[in-house]
Amino acid sequence: MKTTKLILPILTLCAAILSGCANQELTLKAHHVAPSAFLENPGSLSTQKQRAPFDTIWVDPSHPDTGAGYKSVYIAPVTTQYLRPVNRPLVTVMEGPKAKDRPVQGTADVVRNSFIKAFRTSPAQRFQVVDRPGPGVLVVEMALVELNPTNVIGNAVKYGAPGGEALGPITKGNVALECKVRDGATKKLLLQFADNEQDKFAPVSLRDLSSYGHARQAIYDWAKEFEELLRTPPSHKVVGASPVTLNPF
Repeated sequence: MKTTKLILPILTLCAAILSGCANQELTLKAHHVAPSAFLENPGSLSTQKQRAPFDTIWVDPSHPDTGAGYKSVYIAPVTTQYLRPVNRPLVTVMEGPKAKDRPVQGTADVVRNSFIKAFRTSPAQRFQVVDRPGPGVLVVEMALVELNPTNVIGNAVKYGAPGGEALGPITKGNVALECKVRDGATKKLLLQFADNEQDKFAPVSLRDLSSYGHARQAIYDWAKEFEELLRTPPSHKVVGASPVTLNPF
């Protein structure tokens, strides 16, 4: 009985937090970032939330169902050629040179491996992952554009000092990705998208104490969303991951 009395208030509090935060999801979503030179004709990309949760996307109008006619997908190594410098002044001041010591190649590998895994473990597998482009193969090319660390020191202060929660908005990191999909034989561009994600909001999160824990979660979310996009028809809406979570891990 005591346990039940304790659990009910906790559940009520959690529901209230989620409800309040859900109403603010638009403000919790990271802002769009400027396109890099990796994208082709970036002005053609637009927001299409009825189809995909990404900031902007373009789909070849002559081939609206990108996956139609293809049985395989090749995930190319992720380029870091267009990666911008760290642009978080507070994290640079508080963490010094360590803030610029980013796991760039490691993160690029996480992107590629996560996308490969998403296709291999799809709940409704449509494509076989192959190790080279060719006829009947969708080629996925990606660029890591931004990678700003979570301000671990700032978050430690946020949790440990009275009024520290005010630091929340300025301790967030972000990760931005751009993606292009081509025909493996003709190299014709079929789809491209760009998205930027910042640290999820949570009352308490262990990822707040990890420089790139939030970035890795955003990458996992992207991989699942992209796989769903390619295997579903244009009428299907891919719902993005919420920027709010109660999961502390």
